[in-house]
Amino acid sequence: MTLKLADRVLGLKPSATVEMTEKVRAARAAGRRVIGLSSGDPNITTDARIVAAAERALRDGDTHYGPPAGTAALREAVAAREARLSGATYDPADIIITPGGKFALLTSLMAQVEPGDEVLVPVPGWVSYEPCVRLCGGTPVRLDMLDRIDPDKIAAAVTPRTKAIILNSPANPTGRVIPQAELEMVADLARRHDFWIVFDQVYGDLVHDGPFHRMQSIAAVRDRVFVVDSLSKTFGMTGWRLGYLALPPGLAKPVLKFIQHSIYCLPGFVQAAGVEALSLYDELAPTYRALFRARLERAAARLDAIPGIACTVPDAAFYLFPAVDAPDTEVARHWLDTIDVAAMPGSSFGGMGAGHLRLSVTCSDADLDEALDRIARLGLPKAA
Repeated sequence: MTLKLADRVLGLKPSATVEMTEKVRAARAAGRRVIGLSSGDPNITTDARIVAAAERALRDGDTHYGPPAGTAALREAVAAREARLSGATYDPADIIITPGGKFALLTSLMAQVEPGDEVLVPVPGWVSYEPCVRLCGGTPVRLDMLDRIDPDKIAAAVTPRTKAIILNSPANPTGRVIPQAELEMVADLARRHDFWIVFDQVYGDLVHDGPFHRMQSIAAVRDRVFVVDSLSKTFGMTGWRLGYLALPPGLAKPVLKFIQHSIYCLPGFVQAAGVEALSLYDELAPTYRALFRARLERAAARLDAIPGIACTVPDAAFYLFPAVDAPDTEVARHWLDTIDVAAMPGSSFGGMGAGHLRLSVTCSDADLDEALDRIARLGLPKAA
């Protein structure tokens, strides 16, 4: 008998964004000066007060197991945050602290999806949505929705096996914010067809223009919305691995068993840093938001002036999603190999992303300007 690994890992595609990050890391180790416009890791140094809070907790002995759901202080801070920003009232007992937003997503799907169930996934969308569904034994059902959430497409895709839909607003890779009317239409479909809603709001603190509407703000569907969030993007804390899952009332207790049997708990000193970060929200978030907005506007204008590239400023986050008059995978390869600029092909985020690139303005201002200079000089690859 020949042993083999389980199909749940053998059948998974690698993360396109992680693979690009590793490719950039290897190129830099070999001596190349690669400018990364491919990673969603903002070049924000974690505020010294946040670091100091973690240090205090470490020195005070917070180095042992803690509550699987998270510390009371952080869950209370998250509940207060949700009440303030979304208007949704959460008991701290309905909050589970997770190692980043990705694990909050996986936790929600593990709680909802059984083998054979279907999960609706609008595309282009984050590269980890479909693999997380598959890890739970479910089948992701792609819905092509570049510029709007189409209720007719959702309704047509619903089957007796439909268990959930994943909505991301603001969206990665496009930076689009889903308007209230579209959220209401999805909420109505979820009630009529009886499926869960996973609402990923990881970029919600980086909305530049207009209001940001949240699915959990719609009272009629609060009992079926799982909210995924993270402190990574807002506070420059990607390496801290700190996120949360906000659940409908009363569901945290059974879901918590998945946490108990997997990660058990997060380090207490990391959570102490999270409490401090949330206390600094009003000071830090507007500063970072303005920083990224200025970079997006500058980069979009320069890219849009290049023949064959059409680029507009998105509603939120720190991504540009320009259309290119060339195969997106070829453009990304050509830029990396020729001018040492790393970008993500839009097709990495689903078929509707083809013909686009995702460019992240998370490097320094100097590196961003240098990358734009290189792109302007080279342009798009010539057709064969």
